[in-house]
Amino acid sequence: MRFPVARLLHALVLALAGVLVLSGCASIPRSSPVQQIQSQPDDESDENYSFDALGPQPGSSPRGIVEGFLEAGVSLAQDYAVAREFMTPQLQNAWKGSSRTLVYDASSIIEAGAENRYTIQLEITAEVDANGIRTEYPSHSTRAVDVELSEIDGEWRISKAPDGIMLESSFFERIFTPRTLYFYDASYKYLVPDIRWFSSRSGAATSVVEALLEGPAPYLENAVVSAFSSASSLVRPAVPVKDGTATVDLNAETFVDSTDLAKQLMQQQLVASLDELTSVERVQMQSEEADVNLEQVPPEFEKAERNPSTPDTLIGIDEGSLVYVKGGSVIPVGGVPDLSEYSPRDPAMSPVGNRYAFLNGKRSALMTVDENGRVRQVATGTNLLRPSMDVAGWTWTADNSAKTPILVAPADPAVSGETRPISVDWLKGQQVQSLRISRDGARALLVVRDGSQTRVLVSGVVRDADGVPRGLSEHPMEIFPSVPVNTALWNSDQSIIVARFSRTESVEAELLTFSSGSEPFSPLLGMVSLAAGPGDRRPVYAGTPEDLHTRVGNTWRKLDDFAADVSYPG
Repeated sequence: MRFPVARLLHALVLALAGVLVLSGCASIPRSSPVQQIQSQPDDESDENYSFDALGPQPGSSPRGIVEGFLEAGVSLAQDYAVAREFMTPQLQNAWKGSSRTLVYDASSIIEAGAENRYTIQLEITAEVDANGIRTEYPSHSTRAVDVELSEIDGEWRISKAPDGIMLESSFFERIFTPRTLYFYDASYKYLVPDIRWFSSRSGAATSVVEALLEGPAPYLENAVVSAFSSASSLVRPAVPVKDGTATVDLNAETFVDSTDLAKQLMQQQLVASLDELTSVERVQMQSEEADVNLEQVPPEFEKAERNPSTPDTLIGIDEGSLVYVKGGSVIPVGGVPDLSEYSPRDPAMSPVGNRYAFLNGKRSALMTVDENGRVRQVATGTNLLRPSMDVAGWTWTADNSAKTPILVAPADPAVSGETRPISVDWLKGQQVQSLRISRDGARALLVVRDGSQTRVLVSGVVRDADGVPRGLSEHPMEIFPSVPVNTALWNSDQSIIVARFSRTESVEAELLTFSSGSEPFSPLLGMVSLAAGPGDRRPVYAGTPEDLHTRVGNTWRKLDDFAADVSYPG
């Protein structure tokens, strides 16, 4: 593919920067800076785009050099060789283009009080670091990039600039691709996704494996584990893919004292992480060019689940009793005593086994029902949150009247002790409005409010060796919905649904993926509950005070049978 660009028109558009305003600074939307775009398939990617930008022209002004440098970020060839042409020899050798990518919707170039100093003002949407970890920013965020120029042999060149490139968002989406790395939960039963963004600068398989060996993103630190130790590394910075086989050659330290089980876990993690690459059909793990023997599969090895499904039966409330909802039918839960004295609401069901939890009518008590049908009060508080039950047997809620709001209750107090608070430093001073644990048990999805600001956060669940929750990761990942929010729930291991419930207003929910995609739902008047769960063809349900609806296409269909407060297991 080849697309010519009218550079003169682009320059004229740039000249209008001074008359437009962005967050108090002059700003323009950028037109295409590329001179050509080529699709270059390689061994590791079906479509590997290459963009070419122009280098500096003789006699260019300082502003022209800065403009050219900004545009040159699209050209990844030879480690951003075109961008380096705009620099002095000293900066060319020191500058690291791949250390950071700033993604923006609009930009302007402002003279900073001297002929040789400029500020590139960006309306930034995201930032991607050297390991492909993407950080989103709220709408209308700005970032200033300062550069300084020097005259070399009669030509202006950039002598000071921070590491990294800048890409207009439409080009970023063509050049960068989201890839899913996988780590394990603490029990090694589940594969936990970690979305990264990689460019066509290097092969996709190489980027994936290098990032995998570096470890998880900050929001998953201490919450997930890797089969690879910190001593593991590639023998050479390449993962060649030939005839469908990706060869991962690791240093000898990777396999020191490693068991057959450890090797199987390494192979499984590599296969899962490279699975999205259509060019990869097999993974051959090597140690210093020698094939690793994987023929001995120990009996204790179990295949880990990826995006584990939740059961397709919901739990709900009908006339003060726990009921199942499946396929439009409402069925009483057997083996549970009369709960009318509690006026139950907001029920939850364990994703494994037959255990339940609910709040009393005043939301002042958290009750659980064990597999023998015994009802027990496990926590008290003020306006407790709807409980969430994880795969390790813990029931989560929050009491915003307490100094430490998050509470976890064990399935068996005789074994694991009583209900305990979970201390989270970054939650201090904030109100927890919604809390749901992922199906793999490794992540918490929260909606928190600090004054007038509401935030949607995903944080790793830190557990001890026995699976007891001890905290949340210190650096949560923030997600920015386009709709008002006071609740969030898991739709899959890589997507969530958010909404702000209201009995009197029309409510629009939104599905958000961790790879930055989104889908708005049709509005529903008086939506007060939502139910979604990971798994194939799991319908989404929405409740109003009088009816239960299911989502068909992008419309809501009222069901004949009604149950309140429905929720999938988890």
